[in-house]
Amino acid sequence: MSENKILVCVTGQLQCARLIRRGRELADAQRADLLVLHVRTRQKTLMGSPDITAALNQLYAEARGADAEMEIITSPEVEKTITDYARTHQVTGIVIGASPRDGGPSMGERLQTMMPDVRIETMREA
Repeated sequence: MSENKILVCVTGQLQCARLIRRGRELADAQRADLLVLHVRTRQKTLMGSPDITAALNQLYAEARGADAEMEIITSPEVEKTITDYARTHQVTGIVIGASPRDGGPSMGERLQTMMPDVRIETMREA
């Protein structure tokens, strides 16, 4: 196991595969382990939507192809779950997608405030 660990946070959308690919690039450059996390906010999300189930299955395949472990955690507190997971796994970098702006700080900015020693990379849509 490497000292460096990169965490990729994915939603139930197929386009998150690009985040996993970016995480793999960073992990290779840093000789780091790669972890993938999906935080499900409701228990029904996975079983209630065939689209999300299919997307998560594809993301699992993408994670396996990138030699990464992928976990799904159910929690109503997405940011707290990410930070707890990152601390528990001693993550040194996080890759997330850009979230819609609501006038306040972005999720990436909030995570950076909560974990100032962890490098947060926010990927915008291409």
